[in-house]
Amino acid sequence: MIILKKVNNIKNLILSMVIDMGQYALSDVHGCYEKFVEILKLIKFSESDELYVIGDIFDRGEKPLHILDYIRGHENIYLLKGNHELMYERFYKDKIEGKSLDISWFMNGGQRTYMEIMKRGEEFNSSLYEYISKLPLYKIVGNNILVHGGIKLPDEYDKLSLREIMDVQEENTLMWYRESIGHEKKIKGYNIICGHTPVQIINKNYKDVRILNVNDTYYIDCGCVFSQAKGKLACIRLEDKAEFYV
Repeated sequence: MIILKKVNNIKNLILSMVIDMGQYALSDVHGCYEKFVEILKLIKFSESDELYVIGDIFDRGEKPLHILDYIRGHENIYLLKGNHELMYERFYKDKIEGKSLDISWFMNGGQRTYMEIMKRGEEFNSSLYEYISKLPLYKIVGNNILVHGGIKLPDEYDKLSLREIMDVQEENTLMWYRESIGHEKKIKGYNIICGHTPVQIINKNYKDVRILNVNDTYYIDCGCVFSQAKGKLACIRLEDKAEFYV
């Protein structure tokens, strides 16, 4: 009985530790710093938690660098690369190599971010480029695959390991992929958590904007920067898929 009681106490201790530590994911903040701070307050984010920001903190909104500074100031917040960070990276790479600049970044809302970066000077710009270029393209957290755009599954993918599936992914695919929308396939044992495509575009629902789960692919971009589309900043807790919105 004493041994059993000790085992139960250990189980309770482990359970309490799991509950006390939450792992969260959000994406596509797009410069909406106030909403970012608000959702951290809503989930009661603490030093024992982890937050994965699945790309696109830049562009469109007013305070992209405020979000960047906040992330870089917290060791338990992890930024993954999104297509907007990738566009900045390629723009700056063309600049330092003396190539013709790809203005697709500006066409996708990059002007404000560019101006904010320029205010901080070239030394900051150079260090930012080094930081962005080293960001991970995806992250495996437990049984969750975190990726900004999506995953292009190869033929007979169900016969491959997860590592084999991810090894054949190209950077552009992980950042931009949308072709799987509408015919999502499940990777056995895993959930896919992605942003990039606002749920309003996927389900045409502008009244009840929420995270969309299709065959264990979770679309978490609720278009927070698009107020005219009833946009929200969404956050998902990875352990139990609880949803939070501001």
